[in-house]
Amino acid sequence: MRKLLSSFSIATAVVLATAAFVSISSAHAATSEAKFSIGTKGDQLAFDKAKLTAKKGQTIKLTFSNKAAKDSGMQHNWVLVNPGKSDEVGQAGMAAGADKNYVPDSPDVLAKTKLAAPGETVTVEFKAPEKAGEYPYVCTFPGHYAVMKGMLVVK
Repeated sequence: MRKLLSSFSIATAVVLATAAFVSISSAHAATSEAKFSIGTKGDQLAFDKAKLTAKKGQTIKLTFSNKAAKDSGMQHNWVLVNPGKSDEVGQAGMAAGADKNYVPDSPDVLAKTKLAAPGETVTVEFKAPEKAGEYPYVCTFPGHYAVMKGMLVVK
């Protein structure tokens, strides 16, 4: 009888420990992903959100909507870059050309969407940087990067 109780207690402990682990893992998974929806301010050269906040290493799913008028022909993208590199990446984007969505091959580009036509929505999934700081995001379509920008704050 004692052996049966001992086996039952061990089995119960294993089940409870597994349930606790699954519960903790699920709670962590729920907080480890951030979903952002960002767009343009109509036909303006501006994002509708100037600041986004995420945790270090957090998985981010960003949905970007080009809200420019369909007949405007105004294309935009969303490009996350290393601190202090938005002008450099923006200038290099022009040289990269339309085939590369005006995004240069650069280690300073941390995440990017393709060019979105007016009325189009695009999505990108990426990990937030592991280092806390302020990471600029810009539109690298020629001429836009100088004014079309925002900041991802990583805590």
